[in-house]
Amino acid sequence: MSDLALKLISAFAAVFYLLSFVLLTAKKGGKTAYITWAVAYAANLSLTVNNYLVNGYVPFVSMYQVLTFLGICFLPIYIYMKTVRSGGWMAPYFTVVPGIIMIGLTCMKVNSVWEFPPALQSPWFVPHVLVYMIAYTMGAVIFLLALGELFRRGTAAGKRFSEGVYDCTCVMYPFLTMGLFFGAIWANEVWGHFWSWDIKEIWALMTWLVYTLYLHFRREKKLVRFAPYLAVLGFALIIVTFFFVNMMSSGMHSYS
Repeated sequence: MSDLALKLISAFAAVFYLLSFVLLTAKKGGKTAYITWAVAYAANLSLTVNNYLVNGYVPFVSMYQVLTFLGICFLPIYIYMKTVRSGGWMAPYFTVVPGIIMIGLTCMKVNSVWEFPPALQSPWFVPHVLVYMIAYTMGAVIFLLALGELFRRGTAAGKRFSEGVYDCTCVMYPFLTMGLFFGAIWANEVWGHFWSWDIKEIWALMTWLVYTLYLHFRREKKLVRFAPYLAVLGFALIIVTFFFVNMMSSGMHSYS
């Protein structure tokens, strides 16, 4: 596909994701909201498939590729949260974030073709990135729910948001942990040591520690009121790790 076609598909997906968010928030969309969401997802998925076909490998290398893939993570995870953990009420929060991501892709330079560095040619590449994509998807939803908890404290809605933040964090935390674990094994394979205090490793560790603190604070009566602030801080650290470190760092992870 041409760059213009890819940008138009991104814009199309953004409009339909955000339209489904509006319909779900208003609680008037019914099936229309979910059909709209499915249309947006199909457009998002077509971008991911295009990235794979153009490159001939899993499209996890450039920021454009990873963001495109990140967008398709929200719907499958929502289905899990709805069917297994009674989280159907969270639907709007699983639509607005991929909508924002698609807006970002529309504004970004299209670079679906990317050099595949030797360091990434490892069996640990896909599982490492995949578990982080799942964790970051949950982190974005947790952030929105934590804001809802903070703004509606003392109400029934605030309590529901609080339970949602905790439930989503319990789902996200194992994936965040696996990301660190897989990364350490991969680093030892490529660089000969499990940990190098590279700047991205440090920020990833800080992110994991903040969510660890959240889980501890959430279970302590004297500290539980501070827990949502940690959930917000955790997402801020995800943004730093995922975006700013990649764009500004010249460390061992700078190829990403």
